[in-house]
Amino acid sequence: MSGKSFSRRNFIRSNAIAGIGLSGLAGLSGFAVDSSESENSVQGKSPIKTLAGLNLQQLHDRYHDELFKRFLPAMESLCIDPVYGGFMCDVDISERKLVNTIKRVWNQGRGIWVYSFLYNNFEKNPRYLEVAKKAIDFILKLKPKDDNFFDGSYSREGNRISGPGDIYGNLFVAEGLAEYAKASGDKSYLKIAKEMILTCLEQYDRPDYVYDISYVPGKPKMQGPRNLGHWMIFLSLSSQILTQGPDPELEKLADRCIDAIMKQHVNEEFNILNEVRNHDFTLPKNEYADFAVIGHGIETLAFVMAEAVRRKDPALFIASEAAFKRHVDVAADKLYGGHFEVLYNANTYSWSPSKSAWCQQEVSIGALLSIEHTGNTWAHECFSEGDAYMLEKMSCPDYAFWTFGGNRKVVNPSTKTIEHYHMPRYLMRNMLALQRIMKRKGKLSDLIS
Repeated sequence: MSGKSFSRRNFIRSNAIAGIGLSGLAGLSGFAVDSSESENSVQGKSPIKTLAGLNLQQLHDRYHDELFKRFLPAMESLCIDPVYGGFMCDVDISERKLVNTIKRVWNQGRGIWVYSFLYNNFEKNPRYLEVAKKAIDFILKLKPKDDNFFDGSYSREGNRISGPGDIYGNLFVAEGLAEYAKASGDKSYLKIAKEMILTCLEQYDRPDYVYDISYVPGKPKMQGPRNLGHWMIFLSLSSQILTQGPDPELEKLADRCIDAIMKQHVNEEFNILNEVRNHDFTLPKNEYADFAVIGHGIETLAFVMAEAVRRKDPALFIASEAAFKRHVDVAADKLYGGHFEVLYNANTYSWSPSKSAWCQQEVSIGALLSIEHTGNTWAHECFSEGDAYMLEKMSCPDYAFWTFGGNRKVVNPSTKTIEHYHMPRYLMRNMLALQRIMKRKGKLSDLIS
C-alpha cells in the first residue's frame, strides 16, 4: 500500500471516529464511538493469510463442503417437495425425517432466495432454478388478491392452515422473487417483488399498523410501531435489488432505512439499537424502552456495512462497523461463549439465556466484512472465537443439519427445526468474501484506502 493511500485511509478513519465522519463528514450516525475501537488494526501491514487457524483456501473449502456435501443433499432428501414444489422445514435433524409437511411462507421465500443465489454466484445448475421456480409456482398461487399478507402457513398441497401471517412473509417472498429474476433473466418477477416491497412499506407507514412482537414477555401492543427488524429487511432487499441496476424508489428506501437504523433507533443511554420505537421514533413508555433484539442489531449493522460497500461510502462503513462491534461486544457471553440475541432490559441487564445459530452466523458475516475492508485485529479475534464456538456447539456433524440453537450452554440443542436461510447464507456470503480476499492475494479492499 502506498504511503499516500495509507495516509488517506487513516485520515478518513481518524476523522470519522473523532466525530467528523459520524456527524459532520457523514451526518448519519447517532452512535457514540470510542476511537480506541479502531486503533488495534493491521491496516497497511501483512496481508490476510489465515483465519480461524486455517489458511483462506482451507476455510473456503470447509464452507464449500458444508454447503455442497451436507446442507444441499439434506435439503434434497428431506425438505424439497418434488410433487407440489416448495419447502417443508419441520425436520427431526437427529433422526433425519420429516416431522410434518407444513409449508410456512417464510420458508418458501427464503428457500427461493437460497437456490437462486446459488445459481447466481456458484454454479449455473439447472436444478437450482427448477427448485426455485417450483416454489414460486406454489406460493404465488396463494398470494392474496388484495394488500393483505400471506397466511402464515399452508398444507403441502397449498391449503390454508393458519390465519394471516405478518409482513416478513411477504418480504421474504419478494426477496426470493428478486433473486430469481436475476437468475432467470425474467424481469416480471422483479416487478412483482418491487410491488410487494412497496405495498409492505405502505402498510408499515400507516399509523394503525400493528405487529406482534413475540420476543417480549407479555407482548404489549403498539400502534404504528417502528421496528428495527423491519428496517433491516427493507434495507437488505433494497441493497440486493440495487445491484441489478438503479432504481430511485429503492434508493430512497435504502436511505430511509439507514437513517432509521443509524440515527432514530439508537438509544443514547446505552448506545445500542432499540428494537421498537413509537411511530414518530420517540422512545416508548413501556417495556420496549429498554428492550433490544441485539441479534437483529448485529445483523442489521452488517447489512449497513454491506450497503456501504455497495455505495463505496467509507464514512458509512466506518460508522456501521464501529456500531457493529459495540453490539457484538455487548451481546458476548463472557462465561460460556457465543452471543445472546435478546436483551429484555438493558438497565436491569436481563437477557434471554437462549443462543441461536443464526445470531452467531451474523456475527461471523459482519466480522469477516470488517476483516476484508479494515483488517481490524478485533474482527480477526471475534471471527476465530465465533468459528470455534459454532463448530463445538452447533455444527453437530451427526445430524442432518446444524442445530437451530439451545439454552445458554447449548446443552441438548433443538433438533426439530432446521434453519435453511441464515445457515446457507452465512456459508455463501463468507465463501464469496474469502474469494475476494484471495483474489487480492490477501490484501485489504480499497474501500477506505
